[in-house]
Formats: sequence, C-alpha cells, structure tokens
Amino acid sequence: MDSIIMDGEDMGQKISRFQQWLNDTGEWFISMIPNFITALVILIGGWWLIKLILKIMTKALERGKADQTVITFLNSLIKTSLLIVMGVCILSALGFDVSTLITALGAAAVTIGLALKDSLSNVASGTLIIINKKFKTGDFIETEGIIGEVIKIEMMYTTLRTYDYKEVMIPNSRLTTNNVINHFTMDARRLEIPVPISYKEDYDKARNVIMNVLHEDERILQDKNNKVIIDKFGESSVDLIVWLWCLPENYWPVLFDTRVNIKKALDKSGISIPFNQLDVHLDGDINDKLDYLQSTSKEKLKK
Repeated sequence: MDSIIMDGEDMGQKISRFQQWLNDTGEWFISMIPNFITALVILIGGWWLIKLILKIMTKALERGKADQTVITFLNSLIKTSLLIVMGVCILSALGFDVSTLITALGAAAVTIGLALKDSLSNVASGTLIIINKKFKTGDFIETEGIIGEVIKIEMMYTTLRTYDYKEVMIPNSRLTTNNVINHFTMDARRLEIPVPISYKEDYDKARNVIMNVLHEDERILQDKNNKVIIDKFGESSVDLIVWLWCLPENYWPVLFDTRVNIKKALDKSGISIPFNQLDVHLDGDINDKLDYLQSTSKEKLKK
C-alpha cells in the first residue's frame, strides 16, 4: 500500500515538473516571438536581396561580355559570402552569441586571403575590368610592350592574340596596375607614315602625289585633317610625315596598302626615295696636292 502511495507521489512530481517545463517553454516561446519574427524578416528579406544583387551583377557582367566562367564563379562566391552574413544575422536575432563565430570566420578569411592573395587580386582586377569596361573582347590593346586583340577575359587572366597569332595570357592585376593603351576606344585612328625624299626633289610635287593617293582610297576618312608635312631634314633626305585617318578596324590594311601605293606613285612620278649616302667635296688646295702626289708617283715609277 505504501509503495502505491509513493508511486503516486512520484507520478505527481513528474507531472508537476512537466507542467513547469511546459510553462517555462511557453513563456520562453512567447518572449522569443519578436526574435523569431525578426529572424524570419531577415531570412525572407535577405534571400530576396541576395537574388536581386546576383541578378544585377549578372546583367552587368553579361553587358560587359564577360566569360561565362567568370560570371559563374563570381555568382557562387558572392552568394556564399552573403548567405554566411545572413546566417550570422539570423543567429544574432535569435539571441545567440555570435562574437566567437564572427572571430572564427574573420580568422579563416584572413588565412585564406593571405594564402590566395595573388589569385584574389587577379579575380578582383578581372571584376573591375569587366565593370569599368576599359576594354572588352575584340579590342586591340597594348601593355608592357605587348600588342594584341582581346579574345578572352577570364576569372584570373586576360588572353590576347598577337598579330603573329600567338596567345598571351596576362594576369588581370597587371592590367589594372600598368598602363594600357586601347587602340579601339576612339571612333577614328590617325596613322603616321614617314616618307623620305631626295633634297633635289620638289616638295610641292611630292606632297601633291601623296595627297592624291590619300584621296583615292575610300577607307581613308576625307573629312579629317589628312596632311603631308616636313618632319625634319635628315643627312641624306628630306623626311616627310604623312598623317591620315581611318576607322580603327581598317588601321592595318590601310597602313600596309598606303605604304605600297605611295611608293608606286612616287616611282611613277619620278620622285626618288634616297638611301643613306655620303657626298665628299674636295676644295682646290686638296686637288692641287693630289695632282702633285700623282705626278710625283709617276716620276718615281719611271726611274
């Protein structure tokens, strides 16, 4: 009988403790409702904001004609980073102490950053290149003595194709820290062609011959300030400079063809292009001395 009474008392205590637990849990849940609402708002708003940021970034990269590899990588990297930030905010809203977690994430980020310093620098530079649009695929650029067409802007490297069809991979960080000349930025390009003529030739005649060559080529922009001027007086020639304008995509064909056409036109007009030469002029005294030496030598030979 006593055991039955004790069992009843134990059961009552258990029920009482369970009821107390339910009361404590209910009070805690009620007190946490604002935190849950805040966390839910952060979750929904953060997810929407992440999708919006990724959408805007993807459109910007596509307008910049970025490589699909770059777009995919940056999407993944930024999405992961933003999800981590959102998760930390949610835990903080729920009342958790996230200071230790933030410290650990910061230490991990510093360690990874130091290990991947050069790679991350190239990735960041590639992103800046695409966003700022300093150059794009198809442009001809010049940097560090390398001239070529941009054929790929990738995650870490930009690939150029030189005029002799060699592919050159340049780290993106070097393209953002060094001088880069973009030959396709402007709507027209000016060519400079040096043309030497002999001192005996008529400058006005040579100028007219060259200007006729420029007028006959439809690829040369006639509304620009095309001209033929004297650049300098050389040792063996009068050095002319021909300035002419054309569209960027016609630069090389016009340059090569104009050189040939000028040479043919000058030859046809009888205007010579001289080579390096040295004219020696002897004054009268020297001539007399040479005659004296020559006659002396003949007399010695006779004896």
